[in-house]
Amino acid sequence: MDHVTALNERSAERYVLGEMSGVETEQFERHFFECEECALAVEEGQVLAANARAVLSEAEPEALSEESNGPPKPSFGDALRAWWYRPLALFPAAAAVLLAAFSVYQGAIVIPQLQRQLGEARALPAFQLIGASRGAGAQVAIPTGTPSFALAGDIPPDAHFAGYVCELSIAGRALFQVNAPPPEAGQPITVLIPAKGLQTGQYELAIYGADSSGAKRDRVSTFPFVLAYH
Repeated sequence: MDHVTALNERSAERYVLGEMSGVETEQFERHFFECEECALAVEEGQVLAANARAVLSEAEPEALSEESNGPPKPSFGDALRAWWYRPLALFPAAAAVLLAAFSVYQGAIVIPQLQRQLGEARALPAFQLIGASRGAGAQVAIPTGTPSFALAGDIPPDAHFAGYVCELSIAGRALFQVNAPPPEAGQPITVLIPAKGLQTGQYELAIYGADSSGAKRDRVSTFPFVLAYH
């Protein structure tokens, strides 16, 4: 999923409301992991959803009591907790109101703010990685709170593919993949890494050749590195 598709399909709103299928959810999660704008939109939506739950819960205690069947009759606290963990899809009117409020909030506050940020020149930490077959690899130290950083890795001169797939992993578990076009001769492939959710530890950036459809083929470069914050 690309960013234009995410915006056109209102993916952030649908994700927060739990309206996506399993496949759509997986595709969007892969996208917003590498898209700072969508990640912030989801975070803002989750805050708004939490606030909406708190407000709506004050209007639901009687309805919750009526839903219980048979003794013992649940306490208000038990009923409220049961309502809290039910998906918003069970409350169409509430979901519709929340979706409208979220859309207005994004249009009036979040998106203009993000556009201003994206239009400003910003410096970000960048690191040139060196391929290695053993050892911990490069030390990548970034300031705490850094939203993203860049990693650059060289492609072997004998690698000639229609494109490349860059995969970030930790302990053998892939965190995300991103497709990259062939770089100019002698130039590395540079990947923007969202720092949110990344913990200190040993990571690996692997670059694979890709066919004309973008499917991952042979691995051409491996870059182990240790991420740390300061």
